Amino acid sequence: MTHTLSPIVTTTDDDEVTAVITGKFDMPATFTTEPALEGVLERPGLRSFTLDLTRLTFIDSVGIGVVIRLAAELQARGIPLRILPGPAPVQRVFTTAGLAHTLSFEPEQPR
Repeated sequence: MTHTLSPIVTTTDDDEVTAVITGKFDMPATFTTEPALEGVLERPGLRSFTLDLTRLTFIDSVGIGVVIRLAAELQARGIPLRILPGPAPVQRVFTTAGLAHTLSFEPEQPR
């Protein structure tokens, strides 16, 4: 089942959720992105969550705050989080904020 709320697409497969965020993840984007993420967190039997940032072009502190809250909520529930890293400019923001090694980013794949 796929739900589309621009700029986020969430896909559920049994007990696994993948959320792909596209474009800019700034304050206006959080008005659709954050409620979509909160909605899929309420899915009964959720056992794993993948956050795909590979299609982001920009993230600001508000977007980072959403990612941090998502990671904390999943950790509190004992649900593993995988984060697929964004392009270099997006990852630089996480590195500058000191979060590149704190969050559960998958190793970057050669492009």
